[in-house]
Amino acid sequence: MNKLKEFLPRKITQHHQKGSVQSWIPVQDVAEHHMTRQDRWHVAGIRVSPKNIDLLSQRERKRLIHHLKEVQNGLRGHYQIYCVGRSVDLDGYMSHLEEIKAKTEDPIRKKILQSQIKQAAQTAISGESLETLFFILFAAEHKAELIELVKHLVTELRNKGIGCYVCDHKELMDMQFVFTHPVQAAYERIPEDTKDYLPPQFLNPERMKALG
Repeated sequence: MNKLKEFLPRKITQHHQKGSVQSWIPVQDVAEHHMTRQDRWHVAGIRVSPKNIDLLSQRERKRLIHHLKEVQNGLRGHYQIYCVGRSVDLDGYMSHLEEIKAKTEDPIRKKILQSQIKQAAQTAISGESLETLFFILFAAEHKAELIELVKHLVTELRNKGIGCYVCDHKELMDMQFVFTHPVQAAYERIPEDTKDYLPPQFLNPERMKALG
């Protein structure tokens, strides 16, 4: 994400100075399958699914690495491989334990379940249970060419046995949320009612309504 700032204009307009933190965040807008930076360049992302190569044979590993090199050598333009850790969402697991606890009459079992729920909550907040998200981010001046590029690359990667897909509007916002709010991302997900803004790093809902 930091490398994508290198093309940002150095001068900030007076309007941006009077605005919110949006004046120094490189992302100006998030639309379907792409983000728009402050310099009007567009950024699209590909989410790559992790693959455990330890389960592959030596021959399969070499072939997979060779395929990755082929794809990487064919990349053109500005791109960045972006990896970010996010805590695993344990809300479903804790809710399941709460349901079991509510149906249990044995006080000893209730105490054990309560201890497990507390331990799961502490694990989620501390960020001990992490999953790593893998993205390839591309920047281009022309949006149509950028979207065509990432779609072509996804097809090429899938043909070589690598799971991936183009990030949509919601997932790009979720990636922003994990990057800008690593502490909150440890125990909560991006709000569902996001509409056309990235909460809360630009403007809060009250200010959005006040400013139209």
